[in-house]
Amino acid sequence: MHESLKSSTQPRRRRWLIALALLLAVFQAGAAWRALTVPADLATQISLPLSLEVLASATWAVAAALVALGLLHRHPRAGAYTAWLVIGFTGYSLARLAVFVRADYDRQRLPFLVVATIVVVMVPVAYLIRFRLTEKVTHGRKPED
Repeated sequence: MHESLKSSTQPRRRRWLIALALLLAVFQAGAAWRALTVPADLATQISLPLSLEVLASATWAVAAALVALGLLHRHPRAGAYTAWLVIGFTGYSLARLAVFVRADYDRQRLPFLVVATIVVVMVPVAYLIRFRLTEKVTHGRKPED
């Protein structure tokens, strides 16, 4: 790829990834706050323990904020960390839905969500494979077949 074209697309991609990570951080911080402020009468109707919701949401908010900082500071592995964040959060969201689902509607849409999750996760997995191969080549080693 021509060097000037490559350098002009990287900042745009980085801004998009920073925005994605920051949105996830804000969204998850809001989810933690919402879980902390659920009225007691409503808390008894929720299948997911609120303490677990607060802990998980806060963890994802911090992880997303750290990824965004890595992208802002142009850490060499920030793209890989972003890919792992997307893979982890997508898997966590699906697992949470599968474990704590109560409504028949949600149970019926689980197969579709599994397929959609696989499709979504293919993009960051492909990036990680490409990143790993590129990393091996740039460190003086050839990728193994």
